Amino acid sequence: MVIQRNGATWSQQLSSFRSNPTHFLLNTTAESFRGELLQDLQSDKISEQLKMSMLMLFMEFPTLLCPDQKTGEHVAEVLITIFAQLSDSSRLMTLKHHLLVSMETLLITTDNFSLSVKVSCDFVSLLMQIIADLNDKKLGAGQRPLRITACECLRELENCYPGFLSQRLELLYSMQQQEVTCAHQSYTLLYSVALKNAVQHLAQSKCASDGSLKKVLSSKEDFSWSSTESVGNMSVMGVEQFLLLPSNGETKELKSILALILEDSYLLTSVSQSQLLWQLIQIVAVVRTLSPIIFKSQLVRLFGTMDVSLFHSILQMKGFFTDSLFTAEDEYVLLKRLVGMAQHPLLSTQVKLFYIDCLLHFPENRPLNSNTEENLPVLLTVKMTASLFPTVFNDSSTMLSRQNLLSLVYLENEGPEAEAGIGYFVDHLLSVHKIVTEHGNREITSLFFRVVYLFVRYFNYCEKQMEDLIQTVVDVYKKNSALAPYLINLMNETQKLLDVPSWSMSLSMALQKLIVNLQFQDFVLQMPVCHLKVLARIAKEHLIPQTETIRFLSNIALHTNLCDLGDWRTGNAVLTVCKNLLQHQKLDLLFTDLADLLQHLLLHFQDIDIQDRARFYYTLLTNLSSEKLTGILSTVPAGTQTKTRSWSSIMADNENISTHLTVHTMEQPVLHMHRVLDSSAFLPLLQASVNTCCEEYYQQLANSKSSSRLTLKYHLTFAENVKTQYHKLFCVVLQLELSDTNYEPNNLLEWALWQEARNVFRGVSTAATESNT
Repeated sequence: MVIQRNGATWSQQLSSFRSNPTHFLLNTTAESFRGELLQDLQSDKISEQLKMSMLMLFMEFPTLLCPDQKTGEHVAEVLITIFAQLSDSSRLMTLKHHLLVSMETLLITTDNFSLSVKVSCDFVSLLMQIIADLNDKKLGAGQRPLRITACECLRELENCYPGFLSQRLELLYSMQQQEVTCAHQSYTLLYSVALKNAVQHLAQSKCASDGSLKKVLSSKEDFSWSSTESVGNMSVMGVEQFLLLPSNGETKELKSILALILEDSYLLTSVSQSQLLWQLIQIVAVVRTLSPIIFKSQLVRLFGTMDVSLFHSILQMKGFFTDSLFTAEDEYVLLKRLVGMAQHPLLSTQVKLFYIDCLLHFPENRPLNSNTEENLPVLLTVKMTASLFPTVFNDSSTMLSRQNLLSLVYLENEGPEAEAGIGYFVDHLLSVHKIVTEHGNREITSLFFRVVYLFVRYFNYCEKQMEDLIQTVVDVYKKNSALAPYLINLMNETQKLLDVPSWSMSLSMALQKLIVNLQFQDFVLQMPVCHLKVLARIAKEHLIPQTETIRFLSNIALHTNLCDLGDWRTGNAVLTVCKNLLQHQKLDLLFTDLADLLQHLLLHFQDIDIQDRARFYYTLLTNLSSEKLTGILSTVPAGTQTKTRSWSSIMADNENISTHLTVHTMEQPVLHMHRVLDSSAFLPLLQASVNTCCEEYYQQLANSKSSSRLTLKYHLTFAENVKTQYHKLFCVVLQLELSDTNYEPNNLLEWALWQEARNVFRGVSTAATESNT
């Protein structure tokens, strides 16, 4: 049953459906909701604005409302009937636009656009009928927006089904030439797309012969419904593979058509001009007998443009036709223009970054290599790009892109100017360093390390500058040890970047020297976990001696309160260093010191997890060969699957521990806590009322200077029928959860029950899991 709704109800329903369509259809069916939409679209009681909102649902969720082909066809038939019933009033113009777009969306998305579907034929005939009213002779200027919409619908059909309009080119060209209103733009774009697809289709077919192009240009037949059998646009990359060699007469006729279109192209908007030029570029690229010189007059006009879409059209021509259209002088002027646009103060940052990227991927007339990565044009010199040098006043994206471009320029050129440029980069880097050390926020700090990375990438052969750069980076870390993640990332990335990672090794040694020479008090105050993370990264370098690192960690463990504090994060960071030493270093020279460190941690560190893991490492070190030890500790790369469990996965602080720990969930309770009732704690019955007692108790609590404390006695015992395997226990951890705010937080309570004492405690305080150690 279809329900009649009012405007307010519909607004709520449409909003609810759009916010979550799947959830909305759980309370009703798509068929029922679709029926309500179609019924009220034909109702005069619903406003045009609300009807347009209803039609938007068919545009946004066509396959959800019309899940099958038959339903889509039916809805399209209803919509075209509604369109036919509407008058030519300007008040209904926007509603007609929505009806046309909704019909086209449904026909395409539900695979109903074919010759066998009557509503498809009716829809195309309707579109052609609308655009046939040239210059508003019949229906007046009020219907002009509808003609523009009809042209856009036909252009979308041609894009979805390339070649669909290939047999109506003469009619479309005639309309394009006769239209003199502002709708001329839509007719021009429609014809250009149809012409491009027709030429490409002819070049792609193997049966093209002399006269084929002329026949296509003058075709007056019906629509090419065969193109609807294969949906999809032609590949842009495949344009260069098409080849068409028409006769001179055919070439002359096509050239005449293109010349007339280009002559009026300045009347179009910038974006439309760009789209038109792209279609014509592809036509000229396919028809090899047509010279690209036809675009020469457009280049004179477009070289001075400030519009990014039109400038991109110039680069498209450059990429397709190279020296067939652009001379060496044109190429030089275009490069100067790009450099100027990359720093123009009236352009946005995004547009200027686009022009810098164009310089890095400039399509040269005669490139020196076929590399598609960043390459500098030969004509781009140090003098030409001097004005693009980065400054601290640039935003981060502009600064990095300019540094990348100028680094390539100085790298490709030789002489005193290039050498001076490297010095300028050093000064620039020091300027950024000064900002970081004085008032560096997260953005400027990240920018500094990216600047350092780019400098290392291009100028790692400059030994003096690279040595100074190490001291600069170390100075930044010395003032703020919280930058450890940045340092670690810089070491990792530069090591991947350089064939011989000597700079990364030198930086690691400098950082190691800085950390191990810290006073114990300074180490504790300066975020020790950060220092330990750096040492853990340095421990992976087997070429760097690690004796000082172990000695430093041993002194920290012996002469500070590290073990007494029992901080898990700090202890885990120390063990990560030990793990990397075990895995990556030769243990002959480190065996004694490392074993002493691990033994001290397992005996004195006040955290049971750190003790167990230190004992695990100690056992590995003293019982396994280096090869076996490395195999056990080898970490499985993230994102890979393996059938072998890695023991190191329970040691690193950045791993998902819960997936590897041997923690068993008990089906039945093993322990019970029993309340111990103390008879002396009970008072005899009083004659006073309960309310009186409570008031006296509250008053006593309020007047008491010390905090009130109630002692509750409990016995922790085994439950009944506990398996024997759970009688042998080593530790009990008791944690009390707070039920409300009337209780103060309780510290975690631990009892270490060693094997020698288990007979004493058996049956009293017990836990439910046997230790694996």
